[in-house]
Amino acid sequence: MNLKAQDTYIVENTQDFIDFKSVFKVYQRLIGPSAVTLFGYLFYQDKHKNALTHQELCDSLSCTLAKLDQDLELLEQFNLIEIYVKYGIKNEYIYRVLAPLSILDFLKNDVFGRLYLKQVGASQYEYQLEEASISNIDRREYEPIKHSFDKTFMQTWSAVEENSFSGQSEPIKTRTDLSFDVRSFLSECSLLLFPKRYRTESAIESIKEIGSIYGLSVSRMIELVGKCYVEAETSLNVKRLRKLASNETVQEYPNVESIYDYPPVLFLKKLRNEIEPTALEKYLLNQLVGTMGLSPNVVNVLVESSYKSNNQVLNTRHIEMIGMQWATLNIKTVDQAKKQVSSSFKSKSSPSKRRVEQASDYSVVEQTKLSLEEEQAIKDALSKIGG
Repeated sequence: MNLKAQDTYIVENTQDFIDFKSVFKVYQRLIGPSAVTLFGYLFYQDKHKNALTHQELCDSLSCTLAKLDQDLELLEQFNLIEIYVKYGIKNEYIYRVLAPLSILDFLKNDVFGRLYLKQVGASQYEYQLEEASISNIDRREYEPIKHSFDKTFMQTWSAVEENSFSGQSEPIKTRTDLSFDVRSFLSECSLLLFPKRYRTESAIESIKEIGSIYGLSVSRMIELVGKCYVEAETSLNVKRLRKLASNETVQEYPNVESIYDYPPVLFLKKLRNEIEPTALEKYLLNQLVGTMGLSPNVVNVLVESSYKSNNQVLNTRHIEMIGMQWATLNIKTVDQAKKQVSSSFKSKSSPSKRRVEQASDYSVVEQTKLSLEEEQAIKDALSKIGG
């Protein structure tokens, strides 16, 4: 090519990764180690750098300009680079790095294969061909076996490490009226179980709501979230998380100053002497906390008041109606909720009126008694709440 020392060049790299196995095992026997070194140097050279001179390239490789010229021609002949030039006072070159052939493709190439056979002899050629063919077994009649990656080794990942890794300095803002410790959750949950791209404000808000409604521990929530992580999806599967949480049975909830501080699902269970809430009732509690935005302790006041005013029967439609009213009135605390109870749940003034209203209440209850198919439909509806 008759390179000149002050001619300049830039590198265009077409590959993010190159397997150098074939370069070392077969190409090197034909182009020599200095050409292989040049190829590797060009591949790893920063493609965003300003143009360099051929003299600078020679200095980096400790070679002469003539040797550089020879090796560049060899790389081009063996389709490892493409060379472009713009002639001028100082010629400007572009060296475009290409991917090498695999060992098998190289040996079967009409030109390269014959050159290699002539260089190394039939015995070495057949050995390399046989070795390369082993890794190219016909797999068409086989089925792949895949195993989930073991994510438990990162359970000790800390919030400090997470912030350092993700570059996240600003904490995600979530509702302050929910009891679930989302900060501990994010600190203890590894990125393999709950990747960074899933940690959106919406997803974390949903996790906090679900944890607060069902009274889940941080460790249990981590397990459930891990079951909702599918690499092909682009966001946390909140519907699946709600469904998994609704199947949980929480026996106790520590550090409660008031009975109204219990998670709504557990509060209702205790209110009815350990009777587990139905799918319809869990759906209602999700609506009150998630969709309407009521605080869990306000929901507990609402549920208790409805339960006691209706002969220890939950009138779900009435609760939903009152919940919407309280959300509109921005009822945020237990005290505010208790003050609102008297107007929301009016006492019955006469026996005849009480009997009529009780009958009406029971008719509603009767309407909400579900068949197995209806109960399953409610469970499906519960799983569709997006948070």
